[in-house]
Amino acid sequence: MSQAANTFWINKCDSSARTGSAAKRRTLFHRFIDGVILAIIIAACAICVSVYTRSRSELDAAKAKNQAAAEKVQLLAGQVEKIERDVKQLQTDVKVIESFARQKYGYVRAGDVVIKVEQDESEEATGTSEVRVANLTPQSTGSYTDLSN
Repeated sequence: MSQAANTFWINKCDSSARTGSAAKRRTLFHRFIDGVILAIIIAACAICVSVYTRSRSELDAAKAKNQAAAEKVQLLAGQVEKIERDVKQLQTDVKVIESFARQKYGYVRAGDVVIKVEQDESEEATGTSEVRVANLTPQSTGSYTDLSN
């Protein structure tokens, strides 16, 4: 009987050891699967954060570009208004027409003395030469403007 009892307990211990190792393997497998799922979730979150930050930086860059374009539009609108005022004055105001002709094209009236001033090299290079006219003989006629006397 002692031999039968010993074999019973030996078989019982072996079966419990086998059952325990299967449970351990199952537990390890479940932990491995849980780890893989957790890694996938973390990777998906990292991708989402990366896409969000890249999109946010592109949006900020687009907003800055839009703001710069809006400022440029306002500047150009101001220039257009100034040019429209100048054109209207050149179409209607005789004094402005005379002043423009004198400054831009170097026109002078009869009796005006013209003094030519040499241009700087920077003015010649940029092509922004301006004709400077001085009237040294004041006239008593009322046809002259303040700019020409």
